[in-house]
This record gives sequence, structure tokens and C-alpha cells, in this order.
Amino acid sequence: MIQIGEKYLGDIYLREYFPKVPKPSSNAVLFLHGYPGSQKNYDLAEELALKGFRCFVMHYRGAWKSKGQYSLYGNLKDSEMVLEHIQSEGYKKENINLIGASWGGFMAVMLLVRHTSLRKIILLAPFINLSSHPEAFEKGVDFLASITKPSIQNYERQALASDLKRLLEEYNPLPKLSGINGAKVLIIHGANDTICPIKYSMELKSMFQTPAFLVKLEDQDHFLHTRELLFEQCSKFLR
Repeated sequence: MIQIGEKYLGDIYLREYFPKVPKPSSNAVLFLHGYPGSQKNYDLAEELALKGFRCFVMHYRGAWKSKGQYSLYGNLKDSEMVLEHIQSEGYKKENINLIGASWGGFMAVMLLVRHTSLRKIILLAPFINLSSHPEAFEKGVDFLASITKPSIQNYERQALASDLKRLLEEYNPLPKLSGINGAKVLIIHGANDTICPIKYSMELKSMFQTPAFLVKLEDQDHFLHTRELLFEQCSKFLR
């Protein structure tokens, strides 16, 4: 049995899943959703809570149940705020895991290079290809702008492009991965993903000091619909 709670940290909505009988030795899991987010991974959070993990599912400021104005640049500040809250609940960084889906995968990698003592990181079909090449960059902005509404309001293409460029210039984590142990990183990616092609995860795997683990799911697209297999892979890795 598990319990589910809801709260707000300022404007940020936070949904919690935890065992009905808390286990003092358990670890925490922070979930970081994609842009603008079609998969909240509530089912995965519930499954891991049944295994003894305390799970926190946040909504970035301005998305879904969270208040305020959404921005890609603000996602990092929101994630840091929730990570700090989890520590205030009694969890050391060494006992906190991250699960990032799509754009949330990029957020998870950003947090990892800023907090290298985090326990383990799972990236679900991560958005990694942040190209500085003007043509590729504009193509990426066009795609994100095309899926912004109606999920995200009052966030126009110009602001989106500005935020993405600022993140790329100030916080691009990829050059720093060579100093991080890839054994704490699991990447799960669908072979048929056309939104975030698996080739970028294959490149990401080798960017770490030691290679990360990569699970290729055949016949799966960006949204990883075979949930039972996903549950099994995540639970096994976090144990």
C-alpha cells in the first residue's frame, strides 16, 4: 500500500508517493517531465513507491497544476528548488535519484553535473541534441514552438528561443560529463523514436568517464508505451 500527497512549493505543484509504512533506509526519486509534457509518469512513481521508494513528481512553473509563467530557463531553478526541498525532508544527495523524460532528461543531466553526488539517474528518451549550429537550432525551436500550446500559455517562440540559447551558453552540461561515472546513469530509449532519435542517446552513453547503461526498446517510440518493461528496468537499476 502507498499514500499519495499533494502540496505547493510556492508556485510549484508537487505530488508525492510514499510507502504507507515508511522505510528509513529507502531512497527518494525526483521525476522531471518533458516539454511541455504529455507523460507525467505517475504510474512509474506509484510502481517505485510500492518498491519502497519515496517519489516526488513536480510540475515546472507554469505547466499543468503549477502556477506562474513557464520558461525553459526557469525549469532549472524549479528543479533545484524541489531538490532542496527533498533534502529538507531528510534525504542526503547520496540517497536521491532522478528520472527525467525527454526534455526532463536534459534537466536531469544538468542537475547531475551540478550535484555529482546524486545516487542514480535514469533518462527516458532524453532530449540531448542541443546544437549550436544556427540551422539546427532554429529547427529545434520550431518544433518546440509547434507543441507549446495549448499546454503552455503566454510563451511565444521568441522567448522560447532566447531561453534555449541562454541555457546552451550558460549551462550546457555535455562537456562536463567526462568527469562523471556513467555507472550511475541508465538511458532507456525507443528504437523508433522520431522526436528524440536514439542515435543521440548512443552518443551520450560514451560521453561519461565510464560508459552509461543504454537499454534499447525495440518497436517503441518516444513515449515508451510498454510500461511493464519500463517498470522492470527502472526498478532493477535503482535497487
